[in-house]
Amino acid sequence: MDAHTEPTAQPVDRQARILDATLKLLARHGISGVSVRAVAREAEVALGLVNYHYADKTSLIRAVLHRIEEQDVALLAVDASLPPEKQVRLVLRRIAEPQFLTQEYLSLRLQLWALAQAHEDFADINTRAQKKYRSGLAALIRAARPAITRGESNRRAADIDVLQNGLWLTALLGLDQASIRRCVRRCEEIAFADH
Repeated sequence: MDAHTEPTAQPVDRQARILDATLKLLARHGISGVSVRAVAREAEVALGLVNYHYADKTSLIRAVLHRIEEQDVALLAVDASLPPEKQVRLVLRRIAEPQFLTQEYLSLRLQLWALAQAHEDFADINTRAQKKYRSGLAALIRAARPAITRGESNRRAADIDVLQNGLWLTALLGLDQASIRRCVRRCEEIAFADH
């Protein structure tokens, strides 16, 4: 590694630690548990570093929401060489993977949804992220079922999104594996229905 790459790698790592810490605090304590000072403590970085990257708590929360938006869109990423139907099945099964069914992740999801009520910017980011996810899912469904209309694939993606969010919300309270599998199968039925 040369001298030019090391300085840029370190700030990115620190910034990632700051965002990870913010996510952990949100999951544990909600928005009221997030302060610049608490984030610095959780991330084990200087308070000045958090202030350098983020002007205030609102900009910090915005950055976290954008990060989650990127992660949600990444859920749609599949190997393009696979048949379209297999791509859809992989995406639909992904939301039931163990890392998304942990207490911490599900608590975080609940807090992120609640943020939409806390600030107009947060609501806009959440809405934009949801639209991107649904649009990407609709495109995958359309590729797997080219005979359906764009409007129908959009409706199917919206219905699936609601079921997936319901799965996550219900899993927070405790959900057995059989129910999770049935929910994923129901999402597949919606995606692949003949009409």
